[in-house]
Amino acid sequence: MKTKAHLLALSATLAFAACSKNSGDMAPAADKLASADAISATAASTITYTDESDFVNSLSSYGFKTPDQVTLNRDGSTSGYTAVYGFNIPAANQVTGFKWNSGDEQTNEWRPQGIGGFTWGSRKFLVVTWYGVDPGTIAGVANQHKGVRISLADITSMSNITYRHILLVQNAANMSNSSLYKASNPYTQLGAFCPVTIHAGGVTCHAGKLFVADTKLGMRVFDLTKFIVAQGDDTETRCGKETNGDLKAFNYGYILPQTGYYKITNANPYSCIELGEGATAASKYLWTAQYIEPSATTTPQVFGFSVNDAGQVSTTVQPTIITPIDNDNTPVHGIQGVFRMANKTFMSTTGNSSYEGSTARLTRYNDGAAAGTRYRWPHGAEDLYRDAATGYLWCLTEYETEKYGQDNRCVFAVRLTDYD
Repeated sequence: MKTKAHLLALSATLAFAACSKNSGDMAPAADKLASADAISATAASTITYTDESDFVNSLSSYGFKTPDQVTLNRDGSTSGYTAVYGFNIPAANQVTGFKWNSGDEQTNEWRPQGIGGFTWGSRKFLVVTWYGVDPGTIAGVANQHKGVRISLADITSMSNITYRHILLVQNAANMSNSSLYKASNPYTQLGAFCPVTIHAGGVTCHAGKLFVADTKLGMRVFDLTKFIVAQGDDTETRCGKETNGDLKAFNYGYILPQTGYYKITNANPYSCIELGEGATAASKYLWTAQYIEPSATTTPQVFGFSVNDAGQVSTTVQPTIITPIDNDNTPVHGIQGVFRMANKTFMSTTGNSSYEGSTARLTRYNDGAAAGTRYRWPHGAEDLYRDAATGYLWCLTEYETEKYGQDNRCVFAVRLTDYD
């Protein structure tokens, strides 16, 4: 394991404000909340990158696969995606979207959170993160030990959507580091690798890499050319490398191993992440936002980290900091997704008053404006992803069918220009 530490001076005077907005039933998982002391008013930040490519290369004998070589075994459908609970996008703004298969609509063992996308050859893919649900989120459900799975979805043709769930894994040596691994309910841990036990509130794709938001740590990094086939496990209790060499991943057919991580201080919680622009359209930044409730005394902010064409986050350039304002002249709370271009920051938020069947909103904040602009947004909305080729802004909703007695989960896109 090779570590490169760099000191990044960041002097940010943060305004603290106590305010209240009407809240709905959108309570997040516990690790998405920010305590009042989450950010120090004038703290210096460090960004440290740890390269774990040696661990990934130790699995090379199993053969690596690219996204187009992964066998997709599930079907999505565009039918009914606008009819899910709390879907309130005006008809004129509806563009496209889909629902998962019935099992994934209904499961209460996993909840979808992050969304990103990329093109591979002639095929267009979405990536969605799901976290394993714990009893604190849904009583009686203890699936958190499985960590995070991603859905690799081929949306080249919206009339023929296929996808597959893949387990994210990391070096088993990380289990001794409480910043990288959280012990929970028991399972059979084998050798070589272990689950990535985080909330995975956001994901973005850039330069052949996946960047997954880690609420307290920063960013986890995965290589899109490093998918690995795993063997079946009917018990769904085993994870890692068996003594006979078989790879087990709770019965998932593929794993994607972690190639490294960025530990970033004084900008947490990292509730979401998305690739967007910096000062110019050519400059690329990874934007993260903070999920902070109105009752907290910390002002929510958006942080932009410079990233180059090779997918390396700068450890010397100071992050850009945005303090977005809501339509009522108060800070934007409950940020679940973020995208930024030019002087505009777009955010999906939850925990607002109910309107048109949803407590979520899409908020646009223009730099320097006295207030932001709010739009209707589907209930249970999470992360954002902008497809530069089409100009579509993608989002997703998270809740299992039994929560409201009808399907809520869908993936949908709107034209960003309709909200610009």
